[in-house]
Amino acid sequence: MGEGRGSWTGPGGLRVTAVRLTGSHAVWADFAGVRGATALLVTRDGVPVGRGYYPSVDDLAEIVDLAELRSE
Repeated sequence: MGEGRGSWTGPGGLRVTAVRLTGSHAVWADFAGVRGATALLVTRDGVPVGRGYYPSVDDLAEIVDLAELRSE
């Protein structure tokens, strides 16, 4: 996925976006049990995948095949 921040897409409408946890992102991430300054938001066609927010790439790799993601 690389070191830069941004967005990545995958098959079937999958989207991974690095987000700052402020405002509504902070509220939803807290609800998902994710705390910190940033997280990875995962959606498929606009609907959260799993818990939606993931604190690290390692956590994300448990639900998404990282090899299928492409940088936007």
